[in-house]
Amino acid sequence: MTITNGKPSIAFVSTYPPRECGIATFTRDLTRAMTMRDLTRRNLIVPIENDERRSYPGIPYTINQHEKGSYRLASEFLNGSDVDVLSLQHEFGIFGGDCGEYVLDLCRSLKMPFVTTFHTVLRKPTEKVRRIVREISLMSSRVVVTIESAAKILTEDFRIKPDKIVVIHHGASPPDRQRYVKRQLGLQKRTVLATHGLISSSKGIEFAIKALSSLVDARPNLLYLVIGETHPEVRKSEGEAYRNRLIALTQDLQLTKNVRFVNQFLRDDDLSLYLQAVDIYLAPYLSKDQVSSGTITLALSHGKAVVSTPTIFAKEILYDRGLLCKFANAPSIADCVRKILKDSNLRHRLEANALSYGQSVGWTRVADEYDHVFRFAIGDRQTIAKVATISEA
Repeated sequence: MTITNGKPSIAFVSTYPPRECGIATFTRDLTRAMTMRDLTRRNLIVPIENDERRSYPGIPYTINQHEKGSYRLASEFLNGSDVDVLSLQHEFGIFGGDCGEYVLDLCRSLKMPFVTTFHTVLRKPTEKVRRIVREISLMSSRVVVTIESAAKILTEDFRIKPDKIVVIHHGASPPDRQRYVKRQLGLQKRTVLATHGLISSSKGIEFAIKALSSLVDARPNLLYLVIGETHPEVRKSEGEAYRNRLIALTQDLQLTKNVRFVNQFLRDDDLSLYLQAVDIYLAPYLSKDQVSSGTITLALSHGKAVVSTPTIFAKEILYDRGLLCKFANAPSIADCVRKILKDSNLRHRLEANALSYGQSVGWTRVADEYDHVFRFAIGDRQTIAKVATISEA
C-alpha cells in the first residue's frame, strides 16, 4: 500500500467541547496531540450538536444530531473541502435516528476515505445494531477500537474481517505532578477514594457508597469523592434525581463526613489535582459491555490502583494494575479496597504498573498510531483510484 508523504488535512466528525461528553474530550485530546506532533496540515472539526446550540468559535459547520437531512448536507460540505481523510468517532447515543442510524446518510455520501473509531461495541447485538455497524465498517477504510476484546467481538459477532480492525488504546495525558496536593485540597488527613466523569445511574456509585459502611469503622478518615456533574442528557430527562438519591443514601447511612460530591465538570488541570490526591480509584460500572473508558485510563495515567467491576475493558486493561469486584456488590468493592489498603506491597505494585501503562498510552503515542492509520486509508484510496484508471485505459 502507498503511504502518502506530507501532512494530510483531516476532518473529525464527533461531539466536541464545549459539549460535555466523553467522546468530545477524546476528540479534543486527539486533535491537540496531532497538532502538537505536527502530523496534520489542518484539523477540520465537524461537531455533532443537539438542541442546545452551543458556540464553536472558528468551526464553520456543525451537524444537528436530530435532523436527518443535516447529515447529507454535512457530506456535501466535506466533499467540497480539502479534506484528505475523515475520522468518524462513533457512539450510538450521539447520532440521531433509531440506534444512531442517521450517520449512515453521512457515510454513504462521503467521497474521501474515512476511519471509524467505535467507542461502544455490543456483544450479542440486535439485528439493527449489527446491520448499522457492519455497513459503517464496510464503508470505512479501517475501524479502530481501544482493546483487543472489542476487536474480537467485531470479528465474531459482526463478521468484520480482522485485517480491517486496528487496536489503538485510549489516550491519556500524563499529570503535571505537584507535591503536597492533598494539603492543597485540604485532604492531607484523609484516605481518598474517587470516581469521576459525567454522572448517571450506569456508574453504580450507590454501591461504592454502600461499601463505605463496612470500611469507615476501621478507617474513619476515608473520603469518597464523586467528581463530576450529572450527564447533560440524563439531566434533560430526569433532572438531578440520581444525584439526589445518592445524597439521600449518604445521609441515611450517616456517611456525610465520608462522601463529598464535587458537582462540576472540571478543567483538565483541576481534575488532575484531584486525581493526584486519590489513593484508590473506583469504577463500579453496571454495564458488562463497556469496551472503552477514558476515566479509568486517566486514573491509570496518574499511577492509581483501580477497583472496577469486570467490564470488557477492565478485564483486559486492569491486569496487575487494579482489582476486579463483582457487579452491583458493595461487600465486594469493600473487600477490594480493604485488600489494597492493608497490603502496601500490592498497592505499590498496582500503582507502578498503572503508571507504566499510563505512560505507554500518552496522547502523543496515540496520535502517531492514528496518523499511521490515516495515511494507510489515504493510500488505500489512491491505490484503488490508480487501479481504476489503468483498467479504464
